[in-house]
Amino acid sequence: MIEIRPATIDDADAVSGMARALSLSDGGRPSALTAEKYRIDGFGENPAFSALIAECDDGIAGYAVFYCGYDSDSATRGVYLADLYVREDFRRRGVGRALISGVAARCREDGARWMFWSVLKRNRPARKFYRRLSSELKDVVICAAFGKSFDRLSDINSEPLNPRLRNRGLRF
Repeated sequence: MIEIRPATIDDADAVSGMARALSLSDGGRPSALTAEKYRIDGFGENPAFSALIAECDDGIAGYAVFYCGYDSDSATRGVYLADLYVREDFRRRGVGRALISGVAARCREDGARWMFWSVLKRNRPARKFYRRLSSELKDVVICAAFGKSFDRLSDINSEPLNPRLRNRGLRF
């Protein structure tokens, strides 16, 4: 039986270990998500994400990390699924489906009406899994700025942000 539950601060070692496995399985560098960073960013004063844990056979089988978003076109709340990972020995048992459904259900309770996620083009098994749940968007290009690109983007306006605007919910 698969049980989906909210992640706790005590799941830090398990989640950071699975995040590392996810990054490596995608062909990337090891994830920078350490147990300490998970505790601070997920359970600190200003949490950056929420997470769910899948348990199966008395062990942690996988996790999902997600955060809230807003779509001005539809004027609706939604969720961005950042990570979905199932340990290899638990795959093809419904754990991934249970996790993504758990995220959707929890977020719908909070007023969400949509979910976005991304997957590497080369990750064919994951794309096949996601296509069974929902269609791929063919007319959307995902753009990203990391590291120096992000710094250049944030430095475009050299004037500091008006202090009145700074306190409108964007706290990092």
